[in-house]
Amino acid sequence: MIPEPKIQDPIVESKPATLFMPLLAVLLAVFTWRILFASWVNLIPDECSYWTWSRRLDWSYFDNSGMVAYLIRLSTELFRESTVFSVRFPFLVLSLATTFLLYSVSNQLFQSRPRALFCAVAVNLTPPFLLGGSAAIHDNASIFFWMLALWAAARYLRSQDSRWFYVMGFAAGASILSKYTGLLVLFSILLFLIWNREFRRQVFRKEPWIGVAIAVIMSLPILWWNIKHDWASLGHIFYIGSGATDITRRLLDGLGYHLAQFGLVSPLFYIALCVGAFVALVRNLRNPRPEETLLLSFGLPVVLFGIMAFKGHVEANWGFIGYPSLAILAVQIIFTRREQGKSGVWSFFTGRFLKWSVILAVGPVVFVILHAWIGLIPAFLEKKYAKEDRVIWETRGWAGLGRHINELREPQDILAGDSYQLCALMEFNIPGQPYVRYLAPWKRPTQFDVWNPSFDDMKGTNILYVSPVPLRPSSDVLTTVYENFQVVEELAPYHVMYHGQPIRTIHVYRGKNFDPFSPRRLGPRSLFYDSD
Repeated sequence: MIPEPKIQDPIVESKPATLFMPLLAVLLAVFTWRILFASWVNLIPDECSYWTWSRRLDWSYFDNSGMVAYLIRLSTELFRESTVFSVRFPFLVLSLATTFLLYSVSNQLFQSRPRALFCAVAVNLTPPFLLGGSAAIHDNASIFFWMLALWAAARYLRSQDSRWFYVMGFAAGASILSKYTGLLVLFSILLFLIWNREFRRQVFRKEPWIGVAIAVIMSLPILWWNIKHDWASLGHIFYIGSGATDITRRLLDGLGYHLAQFGLVSPLFYIALCVGAFVALVRNLRNPRPEETLLLSFGLPVVLFGIMAFKGHVEANWGFIGYPSLAILAVQIIFTRREQGKSGVWSFFTGRFLKWSVILAVGPVVFVILHAWIGLIPAFLEKKYAKEDRVIWETRGWAGLGRHINELREPQDILAGDSYQLCALMEFNIPGQPYVRYLAPWKRPTQFDVWNPSFDDMKGTNILYVSPVPLRPSSDVLTTVYENFQVVEELAPYHVMYHGQPIRTIHVYRGKNFDPFSPRRLGPRSLFYDSD
């Protein structure tokens, strides 16, 4: 029988020295882009919301835990101003630190610097990391502390020094303070210990439990806030994760979630992750390898939320914290199989596969950037589907709206909007960054209701009211705040322009002599969703 020829692959056969510099150049390009993004791209609504949190520091917040607010506040105090760059600066630093941890974990576990660098590059080229790696959002802080816990676990694996459990505990606590999903760090560590016979005895030693105690102590601010607010945040999480009751709808929601993962991670990268994780899982069920079981354990969120998507509502980004460890594992599995000359499915992972993986990952990001910058959709289509086009909706017009409102406002006016996103955008973009009140008759609770649950202190004032929909008298179909003003004066609206055409209108009114008691009582607002 003629021996099967060894599969040729320029990536696998490259010498470390020749592989190192191109990969380093790619990382340099990625971080150059992140610096530009952090400096010049306006804050999107979520970032503005978290910035408003940082102005009103608290133990925790209605929507989530508070690390994102603490980091923003630290940075804006350091720079002594709230700008696009000062808000995003800590997350720019964290993206660099996360990349180092990715590299370090891979190198510690598998002793290959080229592969470790390759893994760091691959993760940074996926759309969520490439497009939002330096955004001021929960996920970037959560992923950093998740990786810090994995790094400490890898150090423990190599050194057998149980004191690393203290670092894991700190990282777990910080991850929980970054996002509630950080709680899964503790379960990932427990899964790793139980999975491997030689480490099971650690479950009965003091060091892991001291680490758990550290995590719990660091999480006390979240517990304290919820105790003070009747567990409103927990109720909010259960509400948004409740999902549909119909079985068919749940099935479609679950499939939609997995389709979103396929697109967000990038199709070919996602295939590589699934193949690597599946092969590693199968062989580690019988013969656990500590390095691989550690990475599989820290991929727990991907599996857990993938299953939960068929039972309730799961946001597409909830499982992202598990992808870096699975990426490290997939790179190791695939490169090893390629070096061994394995055929079958492994012949699929060639230099051509890598090229198209990068194209399918970077291409959509380039499209989004160009669309946000110059607008790639014709104006007549954009005007028709403006709200569905989140790229333009979230990036266009907010700075101009801030200037427009500043020109219309009078010294005695109280500024108000009818959604928490709009209030946050106004606070950041209006010159002088004045505080804005959330004023709406509907009952969906927001973080603004924590700060101002009642409108009673606004009685008799004039309010500059801003809304994306016209303010009209109440009807059987819609209840508004129109009747709570003695006089409603319509001011010049603001038009968001796109290729010289208005694609949406923001309406501005001056409501005089506001009365929160008549003709209908407004507030105090509840932090709990209406059961009706």
